[in-house]
Amino acid sequence: MKCHYEVLQVERDADDDQIKKNYRKLALRWHPDKNPDNIEECTQQFRLLQAAYDVLSDTREREFYDRHRESILKGKNTDFEEQSVDLFPYFSASCYQGYDNDKNGFFAVYRKVFKTLVTEEYDQYDENPIDYPDFGDKDSDMEQIVNGFYGFWMSFSTTRSYAWLDHYDITQASNRYELRQIEQENKKYRDAGKQERNDQIRQLVSFVRKRDPRVKAYREVLEQKKVEAKKKQEDNRKKQIAKNREQADSYLNDKEAEAARLAHLIEVSLQMAEDYDTCSDECDEEGEELPYCVVCSKSFKTINAKLNHENSKQHIRQLNELKKHLKEEDAALFAEKEQQETPKEKGRKNKRKDRKKGNGIFDVGGGEDEGDEEQIQEQQQVEEPEEKETEEEKCAPDVVKKEKKKRRADKNQKAAGPSSEPTDSKPVSNEPKSATCDKCREEFDTRTKLFAHLKETGHATLLINKPGAGVAPKKTKNKKGQRGNKDDADW
Repeated sequence: MKCHYEVLQVERDADDDQIKKNYRKLALRWHPDKNPDNIEECTQQFRLLQAAYDVLSDTREREFYDRHRESILKGKNTDFEEQSVDLFPYFSASCYQGYDNDKNGFFAVYRKVFKTLVTEEYDQYDENPIDYPDFGDKDSDMEQIVNGFYGFWMSFSTTRSYAWLDHYDITQASNRYELRQIEQENKKYRDAGKQERNDQIRQLVSFVRKRDPRVKAYREVLEQKKVEAKKKQEDNRKKQIAKNREQADSYLNDKEAEAARLAHLIEVSLQMAEDYDTCSDECDEEGEELPYCVVCSKSFKTINAKLNHENSKQHIRQLNELKKHLKEEDAALFAEKEQQETPKEKGRKNKRKDRKKGNGIFDVGGGEDEGDEEQIQEQQQVEEPEEKETEEEKCAPDVVKKEKKKRRADKNQKAAGPSSEPTDSKPVSNEPKSATCDKCREEFDTRTKLFAHLKETGHATLLINKPGAGVAPKKTKNKKGQRGNKDDADW
């Protein structure tokens, strides 16, 4: 069975117009009426043209044909016969005679085998054909030809479809489900056939490579180069050792150089002692600082030794003593500061007392201005409550409580005043109260008329210390939160 594209002589990506044009052209050529001398052959060819055009002119049938082309041409129930070369006879050294370039030699036999394999893999409709390397001959270059050939064929994978291994015919599927199941089953058999063929070809390549005289010669060359490189490396090492010995002998025999070397070493050691304190017990031989305990004044070789020391009873006892000593020093320091501050406060209090008694301590200057006096008075006003507080704190708690109670009782009696005296109760009248204007002495029946008069004439006057008002003064809070009477003028 021929491919429909081969019958119509078109490419696999040809469009409908090209297919129709070629079909008409070939139909005129192979029509039986146009060839009465060769009716049988023309009839058969014309049928193939019609069948190919019927499939490729229908879009759906063409898609199906493109997907299953290998199965249709080479699958089950087809007249395709697989004619792959049998590789097993070439797994023996008896298939060739010698390693010369004659027709029965090693290179001629296996070059023919690999060319046959390339022909089997060739597909004229493949858009990206593979460039297969040549086997070469006896005189072929190892790096340019031989290495490339074996590198390609050792990883060879066939591109053939192996559709002739299908066990089921896809044309017999009645629906899509059956078609998918048939494709899956046929794919299993195809993959198995591909894997078997790939293994055969790779094994053959390994067999040929092992017996290829070009590979053996190249391997010997590589071994020889390796030995020469190793020998050269050993010679260079010996030369370098001998050179170092000569330089060491000449350097040690030179007294001036020896003296300069010792002086340089001494200078370097002194410099390191100054910079890094290398002579101290707190550094190791390399000059690195050792772990050190500040509490016990000890150095350790390792950090773990220091950690173990910090967990010991002796270290903990000395640490507690150090903390206690530091606390005592802090307390003594704070006590000294308090003693320095207390004389200043006592001096201020004595000055205020002398000023109250009139001792004349502040009158000695005589030339102070009024601004200084005002500042002193302000300081007295601010500091008087502080004096009271300090005096009360000095007293015993019981005395303070009694004084506070006595003070509250006196204030309550003053606040009561005349309102505490008994008064005769008078009947309350609901008649409007009369009022008099203080400026013009005009009398009014009600306060409303008085307020209207004051608004029109402007006779309103300010009330100042009007006796006998009978109104208790408003209570306010002093600085300590106690309520007291306000004895100042009314406002």
